[in-house]
Parts: sequence; C-alpha cells; structure tokens
Amino acid sequence: STADGARSLYTLWVKKKEGQVLAELPSSYATAKYFIALTIASGDRFAGLQSGDMFVYWRRYNKRLALIKPDLGVRSTGDPESLSSVRRLFTDTILLDMPIMTIGPSGGPVIDLDVLLVGKASKFFGSGVVNREFGALFSLKQAKAFPKNVEVAFEMPTSRGKLQTLHYSISEIPKKSTYKPRKADQRIGFFTTSYSDYGKYTDEETRVRYINRWHLEKRDASLKVSPPKNPIVFYIEHTTPVRYRRWVREGVLAWNDAFEKVGISSAIEVYYQDKQTGAHMDKDPEDVRYNFVRWLNNDIGTAIGPSRVNPMTGEILDADIVLTDGWIRHFRFEFEKLLPKIAMEGFDAETMAWLTSHPSWDPRIRLAPVAQREYLKQQMRQQGHLPYGGDPLTRVHTPLLGDEQYDGLVGRISQVNGMCLAAEGMALDVAIMRMNHAIGQVKADEEKKDDKAAEEKKEPPKKDESIIDGMPESFIGPLLAHLVAHEVGHTIGLRHNFKGTSIYSYEKINGEELKGKKPWSGSVMDYAPTNIRSEAAKGQGDFTMLGIGPYDFWAIEYGYTQATDLKPILDRVSEPELQYATDEDTSGPDPLARRYDLGANPLAYAQDQLALVNYHREHILEKFVKDGDSWAKSRYGYELTLSMQMRAVSMMGNWIGGVHVRRDKKGDKNNRSPLEVVSAKEQRDALNFVVQNTFEDKAFGLTAALLQKMTVDKWLDGSHGRRSTGEAAWPIHDKIMGLQASALTMIMNPTTLRRVYDNEFRIPEDQDALTLPELLDSLTKAIWSELDVELQKQHTARQPAISSLRRNLQREHLKRLIDLSMPGAGNNEAFKPISNLSLSHLRAAKTRIEEYLKKAGDKLDPYSRAHLSEAQQQISKALDAQYIYNANKIGGRSSGPTRIIIGTEQDE
Repeated sequence: STADGARSLYTLWVKKKEGQVLAELPSSYATAKYFIALTIASGDRFAGLQSGDMFVYWRRYNKRLALIKPDLGVRSTGDPESLSSVRRLFTDTILLDMPIMTIGPSGGPVIDLDVLLVGKASKFFGSGVVNREFGALFSLKQAKAFPKNVEVAFEMPTSRGKLQTLHYSISEIPKKSTYKPRKADQRIGFFTTSYSDYGKYTDEETRVRYINRWHLEKRDASLKVSPPKNPIVFYIEHTTPVRYRRWVREGVLAWNDAFEKVGISSAIEVYYQDKQTGAHMDKDPEDVRYNFVRWLNNDIGTAIGPSRVNPMTGEILDADIVLTDGWIRHFRFEFEKLLPKIAMEGFDAETMAWLTSHPSWDPRIRLAPVAQREYLKQQMRQQGHLPYGGDPLTRVHTPLLGDEQYDGLVGRISQVNGMCLAAEGMALDVAIMRMNHAIGQVKADEEKKDDKAAEEKKEPPKKDESIIDGMPESFIGPLLAHLVAHEVGHTIGLRHNFKGTSIYSYEKINGEELKGKKPWSGSVMDYAPTNIRSEAAKGQGDFTMLGIGPYDFWAIEYGYTQATDLKPILDRVSEPELQYATDEDTSGPDPLARRYDLGANPLAYAQDQLALVNYHREHILEKFVKDGDSWAKSRYGYELTLSMQMRAVSMMGNWIGGVHVRRDKKGDKNNRSPLEVVSAKEQRDALNFVVQNTFEDKAFGLTAALLQKMTVDKWLDGSHGRRSTGEAAWPIHDKIMGLQASALTMIMNPTTLRRVYDNEFRIPEDQDALTLPELLDSLTKAIWSELDVELQKQHTARQPAISSLRRNLQREHLKRLIDLSMPGAGNNEAFKPISNLSLSHLRAAKTRIEEYLKKAGDKLDPYSRAHLSEAQQQISKALDAQYIYNANKIGGRSSGPTRIIIGTEQDE
C-alpha cells in the first residue's frame, strides 16, 4: 500500500518513465464487485466534476479477462424458479476484454493498466477523450495503491489534441454491510435506486425504489443524541478563495441541525485543505474515499453536487461538489440566450412539439438576432423528428454528467444530481444586485456631499461594510452559503423542491417576523431568487434564505431516522410548510412548481420586481453609467432590466390555465384533493399582469435619451466577437416584438388554451371559472384597444393613432389567431373549439377594422391606415383558406399540410 505498506486492493508495479502500470488482481477477484469512479481531473473547463461511475466485475475466459457490467435493472426476490428465469433472460454485458499477462506472486492475474485505462479510455469516458493520431502519447500522472482502493491517472490528448488527465478510482464494494435500504415515497423528494422485481406479482411490489442516502448510524444507540459511527466528511479544496471559505463551510454545516433532530450529532464534518500549511494536501479530490467541495475558476456560473451510489442498495459512497466563480463575476450572459430560457420556463412536451411545427411562435427564434433566426429555424426543423418535440426528458444520451437538464435522473439504476442550474439564476440576481448597489453608492455619495443635509440628519457614522469582489460581504457571503447548502442537499440524497418558496406570503417574507430569525423558504432545495426590493418598498427581508427549511428537516427525518415506523413522518404531508414538487413537475400545470418565484402570492413579488425594473431604468444614464464608463453599459443595464421583466411575466403566465398539484395519497390527513384549479381571480390577475407589462408601450420605459446611448463595444477578442456582429444602434422593434411574441406564446399556445378549456369541465357549473372565450376576448380587447377610441385630432406619421410597437403586436396577434384557426393544425381534442373561437375573433376583428376606418376618415395617419388595410386583407385570406380547405375535404382529396400565404410570408 502507498499509505502504510499494508496489502493493497490491487498490487501495482510502475515504470513511470515508460508510463506503464501493471496490476495484480487479488486471487479472490472472481467473487468481488468493483466500483470504478471516473473523473476528468484536468484539461476541461469543468475538470473535477464527477464524470460517471461503473459497477463491474471481472470474469476469466482462458487467457483473457472480461470486464462485465451486471444487469441490475431486473432482479428477483421471489421463489427460486423466478430467480433462475430472470438470470437466464436478463444476462450481463461485457464492456471490454484484455489479455492476462501472467499470474502474480499472490496468485492473481496480472494486467496492463495503461492498455486498459489509456488504450480503452473511450469505454469509460466516451469517444471524445481519444486521439487516434496521437494515441501513443500519454504519461502516467498518478499511481497509488491502498487497502480499499487504487488511484490511477494518465495525461493524454483528447480528440482535439488538448491535454487532459483521466483519473480512475477503483474500489471494492463490500460483500457484507449493516446498511438497510429504505423504500422511496413520492411525497418526499429523494434520488432513487430502482429496479423491477420479477419475482413479485403486484404493481406495488414489482417496481422497487430505494432512496439514496449515506450509511449513518449512531455510535451509541442507547443515547437520544449520539455522534455517528462514520460521519460524512467534506474537505474544502485549497483552490477555494480564502475570502469565501467560511461561507462555504457554513453552507455545508447547515444540515447538521436536521441530523441532530433525528439523533445524530455532528453528522457532517468540514476541514480545509490548504496548500500554504499543507493541511490535507495528501488527499486527492478524485479519490472515492474523500468528499470534496471544489472551486473552479472558469468564468461560468455553475454549481453541481453529484454523488456516487451503490446500485444494489442506494447507499451513497462518495460525493463531490463543484462550485464555479462565474456567477459572482459581472453578469456576462448573452441576453439572446438567456431570455428564451426565461420565456420558455414551464413549457411542456406538447408545447415543444407545437413550436417545432410553428417556428414563428418559438421564443428561441423570436428573441434571437435577426441574422441568426434562419439558422435556428433550420436547427429546429432537424429536431422535428425527435420524440415529444425534443423535450429535455427525452434527450439524455450520455452517461457523463453536466450537459443535459435531466442528466443523472433518466436511464440510470441509481439517480444522482447530474445537472443543477441554481447558480445560473443566482448569476442574474447578483448582476441585479450589482446594478442596485452601484446606483445606491452614487446616491449615497451625492448625499454625503450635501453637508447641510448630513448635519440635519445627525446620524451616527455607519460601520464600514466589508466588500468582497465589489459586493457587500453581508450579501454575497450568505448567498454563497445558501448555494453550497443546496448542493450539499443533493449530495445527501435530496432532489429539488420547487415549491419551497411558496410557503409564506411575500409580505411576510419581507416582514420583521422572519428577518434574521427564520428561513423564508420551506426548502433550500428550491431555486430561490434573491430577495431584492426597490428603494420605495416597505420592508426588506433577508436577501436570501438562511439555513435550511422545514421541508428539509422533514426529508432528513424520513431518510435518516433510526426508527423503523415511517408512517408518522409521512402523515405530515399536508402541512403547508412541507409542500413538494421537483424537476418533472415544472412543465406541468402547477404554477407554484416553478423556479425563481417567491411567495405564496407571486403576483406581489412580480409587481415588486417591476417596480425595481422601473427604478433601475430611471437611473441608468445618471447613476449606473459613471464618468469614464462606456455607454455600452447603458445597453447592458437596460437588457438586464428586460431579463427581470421577462422573468416576472413568464412566472405569471404559468398561472393561466393552472392547476395546483399535490402528491397526497388517499387517507392522508386533511383529505386534500390532488388537483385544485387555480382560482379564476388569480388567473385573471395573472393575465392582466402579462398584458399590462408586455403589451403596453409604457411597460418598456424606452425614451429617446436612453435609446441614443444604448450602443455596444466593438471588440473581436474572446467572447466579445459574436456580440460585435450586432449593430451599434439597439434594434428597438425586433427586440420588443421578440418579448411580446414570447408573451403571446405563453398565453396562446395550444397547451395553455387546452388547460383553460379542460378546467371549465373540472369546475362545477355554479362556480366561477376563467373560460376560453373570456381569455381570448381579454387578449383581443387589450391588443386592439385603439379601435375603441374615437379619433379627436389629425394624426400623422410622427404622431400615429397606433404606435409602431402596437402595430407590430396587432399584426402578431392576427397571425396567432390565423394559425389557431387552421383546420388540422392542432392535435389535442380542445383544438376544434380553439379553432372556432379564433375564427370568430378574426371575423369580429375584420368588422371592427372596417367600422374604425370609416369613422376615422382623413384623421388617420398613413402608417395606421396601411396597417389596418393589410390586417383586413390578412383576415380575408385566412377566411377564404377555410373554405378552400373544406372544399378539398368535400371533394375527397387529401389536403396535406395547410398552407396559407399572407402578405409575403408563408406559414405552415
């Protein structure tokens, strides 16, 4: 053994100069199960992130050894006959084979590890790690042998020639353990280890799901509270900046209170690895025996906490958290990439399929630069063959983690946290706070200059605030601790809970009852937005959630209690603070199963966010852009406010057609229904919010003074090159139309309309409900409100009756109605009434336009007249197309895809 000379798991012989490593397997290798933990240790922007793992065993075939992956997806715990049948039908898979060089001194086979781990690296890490041209170029970086594991790492060129280090941590899974699996329950969110038991014959027994958790036991079972036999130990990597280390530690230890409540004290321990003192520098983060919090300086806003799990039982064996620095830095997202993500939050597979065949509805296209749209359309067409419209749940193609939304959750025996976007939203919030802080600093400096005002106030001098990387430590420190606590939650088995922030009203969150005393979210496993309020707001609660929430305590109690009767714990499911919804719920109808919302009444939060947006816009030119700054900062600041605005609008759009979903079972306390339609009032309020903050010109706060400053910096280096392809003058109509078109998609997509229609049936007739006619009527009335106003003066091209932004909006609304009116355009059973109502609105709009044009006479400006005349023509062609389509059907001919040419565009 490298450590103490004791017998190691594998005996290693190393020729470091030649990069050769030979390994003698133990003589008992044929009966052992091995766990291979994979990590790309260097040469990648996410180096250090767990790259996957394998549960395998060796089998000898004459003079060769085969590495075999057992089929664990189907098992049998039934009678011997079923076990024999399962073993015969569901056989194991050979991953690779290699020659036995000789038999070693201890009687075990000797193999060449560089042949295995370099020559066959693609079997472990995928084809991208292998360079065929430079296949002979590699070097041994590490070879360590320990009694329970071996650590081997090689540096080699990738397929692109970039040098990287591949680290293999090989350990044996103990044959005997006191660990007892615990059944999963959908009311509490744990990652699971699951399989089918074909020795059983009832639905409840055939599919077996265990929660993933650590093997935590009391050291002294007779004590009410005892230290653990083996605590969960985290090391904070030496690359973590010293100024942030205490906040990282605070986030890790936040969970100890929950463990102590179930009788285990100091369940989690934390130590600093430090290069200057040498503390714990002998420990490799890639070693499966150690859990690390790693810090990557890669300028990307990411945090992720995956774990490695025994696929037989669900026992967590190892966990590593990766934190990156990008979310703390100045916000540098390209807004055309950020805004579609915000706009499409909550879109389900049905909506994604609709967007594939209706690209003009797609926020990814409408919010993209004009020069990029045709390219994106071609990409979308190529995805048209994908199942479920290319929904993220169907697009997990690789065992490696970190590149797909549902990585680690789909296609695995044992789920892990393979993708977490908590830091991505936090990056936006930090940028907002930086803007808020910059404006506040200028205002404070101006006040200091007013000596008279300072004398009148006679305020005691304020204690200097500690500033870290341009931000108050009192803000950025707790935010980092919250992020770390979230990721630690994943490493101890917990999934996201996107209902966490809905347990208290927004007013209570910002009141004195909670501030500094209690966490304002039910769960740290939510993506909680940062609680930043406008200067005029009454009360400012904690910027971020402090510690962990009541749901988190409940989940730890279920997962780690030493008690065997779990029913009393599950009986609490209906308590308001314990609500739960996770990733796959966010594309459903529940508006509270939402990322980055805040409060039981998110409308209050959304309204407050718009107040903050307006506050920032008022100060962009005078206080955000300082002397010596580029005027491009004004454009950045404005687009930042657009992101805030779109996030609020998208959040409220989810309430239209909404249904609250609960995971209660029959017999649970309070006998709650699993489905409850969102009240008609809440849906109407949400609709009014979207209309007022997207469809009215004043919602965007654009002024000539601001628009004359919103330019771009022209740099062709680094990540600036693509941004420099845009023109210096901000494309007003394209940008605003993109936001408005996206808002229309949120409300008018067939999924939302179908949900509204279904809800009418779901609610008793004597109760109020938002109906499909009311929804479409409200939209039409708001978008075409100019037609209800009698002209009192002569309008000109400079002072049009209908503004340019409103003309674009009305034109877009007509296109949406026409798309919805086309026979055969939709697939759901609500589409016929949707189509009929859309036709009715088109006919009514044509009549109203005709009447308006007659009344307006010569008072109408040329822009508005031409616009309305074109709208009449569009409607007429759409109505004619209905008759042509029906005539084809009557004649017995297949109509094929419906095409209608309107103006110069062709929509399919």
